[in-house]
Amino acid sequence: MKLVVLYQAKLSSVDQPGYYQGFERMVSEGDLSSHNGVPYLGLSRTLGWDGLWNEAYKIVSETEADAVFLQFFHARMPDPTAGILRIKGLSNRPLIFSSLGDPFGRWTSKVSSSFRVASRLSDVSFLTGMGYIARQLAGWGAHNLVLMPNGACQHRFGGPKAALSLNPEFDVCFVGSRMRARNPLNHFYWTARQRVEFVSAFTKRYGKRFALFGKWWKGNPSWQGPISYGSQHEAYRSSAVVVGGVPNACHDYYTSDRVFIAAASGVPLVDYWVPGVDRLLKPERDWWLGRDIKEMIQKCDMLLEKSVPERQTLAEATRQRILSAHTQYHRCVEMINIVRTLRDARAEGKPVPSPKLPFLLDSSGGGTVPDSVVAWRG
Repeated sequence: MKLVVLYQAKLSSVDQPGYYQGFERMVSEGDLSSHNGVPYLGLSRTLGWDGLWNEAYKIVSETEADAVFLQFFHARMPDPTAGILRIKGLSNRPLIFSSLGDPFGRWTSKVSSSFRVASRLSDVSFLTGMGYIARQLAGWGAHNLVLMPNGACQHRFGGPKAALSLNPEFDVCFVGSRMRARNPLNHFYWTARQRVEFVSAFTKRYGKRFALFGKWWKGNPSWQGPISYGSQHEAYRSSAVVVGGVPNACHDYYTSDRVFIAAASGVPLVDYWVPGVDRLLKPERDWWLGRDIKEMIQKCDMLLEKSVPERQTLAEATRQRILSAHTQYHRCVEMINIVRTLRDARAEGKPVPSPKLPFLLDSSGGGTVPDSVVAWRG
């Protein structure tokens, strides 16, 4: 299969190294014939959106690509209908697949118009959360909606195991900036308030033993300042326990990539329960889930009561599971397998079964996405 990816990036290999290197690895392993990246954010700024679509059309045509991936295609942009249809109309008839990476609200801050178009025109759309997001997209005309969780970037977070201190500087660590939404009608205004409530509770409980990293927390006594995206493991490894915080959306199965990044750090992770996420990582083994802030603190206290070797043994086993099954490389493989199965079945005139998802815990040979939140017609 020859693949062209329109990356949500200014420079594909720099802004999206996990996915870029994941597809490059698939080429080296013989699972893809070729992979070409088009950084749609960068090229649209230099060429304009018409120029971006001309460049994409040219590359897809010249490479005779079998598939075109619209990666995290929810940035603000002019209506992409004409550009997508022009590519779909090429003589090589490439399959189009798209992905949604960010959280969105149910009533406000809904999925962007660009992704509504992309998912409606795609042969398959991969979503990092299901529930109301999938139902809304199906109502707007999308089909073949498939769960595809975020993963840890193996390039930035998959290095050799780092030594962990037997006497961590902090008890609990959280990485996340203070959100600044000011409109009470905005979905993220309320998630921002929940994050402030969460940080306040953990500051009160752990004080200077709580390490708070991120922007705009000036005045909080636990604040350690901002850090770069790639430095998260350094922050986590300064602590005995990592806490994920309150998520920005609670649609079924949704996690940000920070869940997998934190779980790959070698430090135990406590996070907020969202429907379905217990099928991605196993509770009380890979992570510890609380249904509110009080429960999250209780989970942290329970882990802090364990010995340091016991915590580190548990967390190292989780780290290995993440690196062997939940990196962005694994997501590349899983998406391509589904797209290839769809393409081959259509070419042979056969029905396409619902896709198998090997990352679901209670599956045998790969589970299927629940019918209640998926529109699949093959």
